Amino acid sequence: MKENHKCLNCGEELDSSQNFCPNCGQENSDKKLPIGEFLKDFFSNTLSFDTILFKTINPFLFRPGKLTRAFNEGKRRRYINPIRLYLIFSLFYFFMIGLTVPKDFLDSSIRSVLNQKEILDSARIGNLDSAGIQAIVQKTKTPDSLVKEIEKASKKVKDSTDRWATLKYWADDNTLNDQEFEANLDSIGFDQDLFETKIIRSFINNSSIFTYQAVRNLPLMMFIFLPIFALILKLLFFKKRYYYIEHLIHGLHLHAFAYFIYGLGILIISLYPTIDGTVIFVSFIWVSTYALFSIKKLYNNGWFKSFLKFIILGVFYGSLLVFGFLLELYISLISL
Repeated sequence: MKENHKCLNCGEELDSSQNFCPNCGQENSDKKLPIGEFLKDFFSNTLSFDTILFKTINPFLFRPGKLTRAFNEGKRRRYINPIRLYLIFSLFYFFMIGLTVPKDFLDSSIRSVLNQKEILDSARIGNLDSAGIQAIVQKTKTPDSLVKEIEKASKKVKDSTDRWATLKYWADDNTLNDQEFEANLDSIGFDQDLFETKIIRSFINNSSIFTYQAVRNLPLMMFIFLPIFALILKLLFFKKRYYYIEHLIHGLHLHAFAYFIYGLGILIISLYPTIDGTVIFVSFIWVSTYALFSIKKLYNNGWFKSFLKFIILGVFYGSLLVFGFLLELYISLISL
């Protein structure tokens, strides 16, 4: 194989005795790579990764804290790099969300809520027959003119229309200005105290885009929260004198495990929707137990202290996640 006087990758000067570039590590070989060498490099790299993967899977799934301790002790070639592990399972988790959650999930949910509310609001009247209405009139001395209105309202259940479709039609109607749109919302009792009419209109008209942006921004939000998670660990275990980066490595492993379990749970729910509650409960218990055992193993505290700090960690980080998720939804909403 012909050797070069310059590295073909970075341009570093080489002499004939150097088989690899001291600057970037690329092999000093001819740029015309034979098919045999290409296949050799491919299978060598693939099998090497597969070997590391198989070594990583067992402690990753069944031995909480082992990967973090091994990495912090300098055993960094034996297992998959924590950042790579995090990226693999975060991609798996968000891929499962994108694959199983329908694009019209938000529209379907809101439509169901609005139409259900309309049915519930009219159920008491809708279930009355004429005799029942007359009995109410006699007891309350309701004027006869109101009887027709009550009977008209009793047909509301049967004649109910799709409120969400109506709202989307109004939001998309360019002939309606914001004041007229607001008046239409008032006419159907739509609560608009939280946001401006313009934002509500934009959301209704672009609900599918809102869902896409919210899901797209979620991985970034979770990645931003990782350093905060590590900081909480640092504060909780400051007496252990671990470096901040060691807590961050622990956070990467815990989040990777959570992504794997919850992603697997989403896949199972998509195949067997009737057991969704059981799957969510088991997934939560598994992730929580794993995190508790990992904290116990890594920081060498007793069970009581480990459990107490685990609860504190869960409360603080869970609250931050809820706040971050709401903030992410708000940013997605105002950016429509």
